[in-house]
Amino acid sequence: MAEVELRNLRKDWDTATAVDDVSIKIENGEFLAILGPSGCGKSTTLFMLAGVYLPTSGDIMFDGARVNDVEARLRNVGIVFQSYALYPNMSVLQNILFPTRFQKTDDAQARAHEMAELVQITDLLGRRPSELSGGQQQRVALARALIKRPNLLLLDEPLSNLDATLRLSMRAEIRRITRELGVTTILVTHDQLEATTMADRVMCMNKGRIEQVGSAADLYLRPDTLFVAGFIGSPPINLIPPDRDVLSLPDRCHTLGLRPEALRVSEVGMPATVLSVEPMGREAMMTVDTPLGDLRFIEATAQPKYRPRDLLRLTFDNADTILFDAKGQRIPEAHATLKETAYA
Repeated sequence: MAEVELRNLRKDWDTATAVDDVSIKIENGEFLAILGPSGCGKSTTLFMLAGVYLPTSGDIMFDGARVNDVEARLRNVGIVFQSYALYPNMSVLQNILFPTRFQKTDDAQARAHEMAELVQITDLLGRRPSELSGGQQQRVALARALIKRPNLLLLDEPLSNLDATLRLSMRAEIRRITRELGVTTILVTHDQLEATTMADRVMCMNKGRIEQVGSAADLYLRPDTLFVAGFIGSPPINLIPPDRDVLSLPDRCHTLGLRPEALRVSEVGMPATVLSVEPMGREAMMTVDTPLGDLRFIEATAQPKYRPRDLLRLTFDNADTILFDAKGQRIPEAHATLKETAYA
């Protein structure tokens, strides 16, 4: 286990900056998710932590010691790659043992069986990777990453090759294992559901920079930036231009954010015409035409009440509105109110 700190970390390639001034402290035993779209710098950050890439500038600290110049093999970091990177000509047991090939055989064997039991693959130790399912291969990769009792566990998109059902079960399994071991863990993912369900905190990145760090609730309910508001949430947030004919807004408001579930049917509200209805299992998403433009609206039922061309009235609580300025920064303690003209 280790306390990890990144101080003004930067990575430049020949033609672009991949990571730009990233600073964060990860507590001992914490599970952090680095979330963002492809090309945002999250995997580059992970590989700098692993020692695969050298930072252009800034510091990487493990328990207060600078490790920029420490070789990858000496950092005591375990890593699970997106492809799992198992050796096809080795058995499961041999794959798990591979990082310990220079250690005492008895100790390594005992630890390998301990890890196999932890990730629940003791009955697979004699098989080859080609004989395993995707979920089983991932468990092998996880056992191999943990066999040397790493101070830091790095997970690079570990669930992206699994089907939806396996992803659900493996999210819970990885969380169980990391909690049981108390290992500091950093997950890189583009999937907001993985990040928000597995991690203690989420670091959202865009274009090489940190947009926001916080809990899943913080990023969803109190996004610091317009990017975070749009990236977090499914269905996505409604982003509404500041129509001051129907809205009371601060002068510096440039965009109004309103989550689809914040809208509700009311006898007194703005008129809305249903344009489309999309059943989504236990709820339905509707697109409605309103004085604020076309908005996404969630109806919390498995059997939608409304159909296209139906007329209804919608309202929202002022506290549920999120306001952003011209630079895309959230305006603290500011909200929007519908004017009476919106009810016409």
